[in-house]
Amino acid sequence: MDMQIVQAIPSILAIILCIVILVLLSLNYFLNRFGPTILFILFFLGILLWSGTKLTSIFLPETMNTTFVLYWKMGSLSLLILSLLAITYFRDLLTNDSIGLSSIFVTFLAGITLSALWLGKDPISGRDLVTVAHETNAGWNTNYEYFFLGILLVYLLVVYVYMFIMLIKGLRKAVIKKQRKQIVLIITGMAIASIGGTAVNFALNSIDALQSFGDFDLIFVVIGFAIVAFAYIRSPIQIYFAPVTAYRLLVMNNDGLPLLTHDFSDPSEKALTMDSTLISGALSGIINLLKETLSSEHTPTIIHLENRVLLLEKSESALYALIADKNVNALRSALKDFAKEFEKDYKYVIKDWQGLTEVFHKAYTLITEDFAFIISSNPTTHIIQDNDEEA
Repeated sequence: MDMQIVQAIPSILAIILCIVILVLLSLNYFLNRFGPTILFILFFLGILLWSGTKLTSIFLPETMNTTFVLYWKMGSLSLLILSLLAITYFRDLLTNDSIGLSSIFVTFLAGITLSALWLGKDPISGRDLVTVAHETNAGWNTNYEYFFLGILLVYLLVVYVYMFIMLIKGLRKAVIKKQRKQIVLIITGMAIASIGGTAVNFALNSIDALQSFGDFDLIFVVIGFAIVAFAYIRSPIQIYFAPVTAYRLLVMNNDGLPLLTHDFSDPSEKALTMDSTLISGALSGIINLLKETLSSEHTPTIIHLENRVLLLEKSESALYALIADKNVNALRSALKDFAKEFEKDYKYVIKDWQGLTEVFHKAYTLITEDFAFIISSNPTTHIIQDNDEEA
């Protein structure tokens, strides 16, 4: 019983951490309504269930039916495999506007891994890839054939490599100290979960003397992802590690007159130094043309250009346009947040606007808050003066 209590420590710790993280993530979602957070919640819900099944299996009596224990153990590992799929989709929705080829590939690998887990036989020995046995001092232990461990390792490796690629891209683009700190913290957590957890898991399953401690890899997995979650919770909307680029933000009233522009990129770039009144006029014309062509009263939310996208958000008083390199949830969410806050602060000012632009100067604070993950170290903000002259 003493060994069983020791074995239960990782699962108990994991359950406590998962519950705390799920509460915090849920509160963040209700406050910010950032879609990818749901996938993060699903991941930790899967880890919570995985930890719960592990904890329960430790105390299963020796008289328990072996087949039932085997299915229980395999079901536990299946939860982990499926939970990692949620992390993959989370990554895709941060950096793309939909599920991409990388997630499809990982889903394919997950299918192979699950098939091997439930149906596979060792090609050399012909034995089941997963078996269970009860030990007097350690309870029920799971034994994996090396062939299955190799398949599982490939799956884990691909999932983690995709995540690290995204983080490294974000780190290379980060120019603000706060951004870099958050990315480094997330990378650290991922390293603990992936490298530490995987290495310990394989050591515990490969060395006979350590198999009685088969669940201690859970400590590394949960603590590592707890660090990632807490770093994410610090600013889930801003997604400091999303490797995206935005070039210009433009706000115009319902008459098509520009109120504010902000250059995220080098202001010397030719395409982004045009007179804002010309840009606003051209944009209004394009939107009106699209409405007429499509026989719709709704403003389009995105216009694809050759190597750029134009993201659009419409409020009651203004139209918000963001020129970026691609459409991602992070940019879309930031634009929605900015539009909501700008409308709240300036709705009545815009309604009775007399062409004075000083009233919009404080809007730069909103930009730095909502778009902190893409603002350069030397941002340039322009307030349109007299409808055709930038301050």
